[in-house]
Amino acid sequence: MPNADPKHIAAEARTHAAEAAASLGALPDGVSLSRFIADYAAVGDMVHYVTVPEPAADAVRKVSAAHGPEGARTFLRAALAQGAADLVESGRLDALPPRILHYQLKHLARIAGATAANADWMDIERDLFHKDFGLVTLRLFAAAAQLLDIRCGIPRSILFTEGALASVRKGQAIMGMGGFKPYVQIHTHLSDLDDFNEEGWNACYRCCAELYERMPQLLGMFGASWFYDPALDEISPRLAYLRKIPEDGGAHLFYVSSGGSQIDNATSTSPSRRKLYEEGKYMPKSYMLAWGRREQMAWAKRNPG
Repeated sequence: MPNADPKHIAAEARTHAAEAAASLGALPDGVSLSRFIADYAAVGDMVHYVTVPEPAADAVRKVSAAHGPEGARTFLRAALAQGAADLVESGRLDALPPRILHYQLKHLARIAGATAANADWMDIERDLFHKDFGLVTLRLFAAAAQLLDIRCGIPRSILFTEGALASVRKGQAIMGMGGFKPYVQIHTHLSDLDDFNEEGWNACYRCCAELYERMPQLLGMFGASWFYDPALDEISPRLAYLRKIPEDGGAHLFYVSSGGSQIDNATSTSPSRRKLYEEGKYMPKSYMLAWGRREQMAWAKRNPG
């Protein structure tokens, strides 16, 4: 496991930032690592983590025009490393809840090591980059099995994925939680799956509860995936905890869609689910799980860990 000591993280990241910047050479006029980091972090209250502000995107285009695609990756690597070092040294981490701070430092230690060399995912079109840069700019918070995006709302389209009666039920549930926004949206980060297990998910829920204490405007947590499908109780019972624990704690389950990208998501890592799908015995479906702040905080109080 990478060294999660803040001083070590900052020193390693600062070294990699300097090495990358030196290898890149002169930047185009008006472009700097510090400016890019600041522009990337300057987002509104309801801006999803994948959104790259135009000034930041323009800086990358200028670097790519001057130094080519590999130079753009070097620039993003240097920015990621400098962003990690700046965050650790800024004192801003002190405001994080204790559990989130623990996992944020774990990710920052991983990121500091990852900035030693260019990688294909260092691209502003790639989700892995969005997530790592979100972590170093505090657009995302680390929470064991998941990352937390606090600038999100439940899409109103969820009301219309089934019939009229289901629409009424969903609307009542959402209004019972306080409305459609703002919520924490949870995301899996493929760069670190060490905590993707039952205890890691429980730790995520506790992180959310701690975050609500600091940010009481948040109405709760939501996420959507094939693994919330109740059919998994029979075909993949070892994953049933992903839905059952929140539901037992008062979370709501809303049907989203069937088939599409969920087929590959649900079957790519499981020969048994792939076989059932190919035999016509299983059609992957996506469900949204939404857990109100009050109910989730009550669950965390009952399950302190």
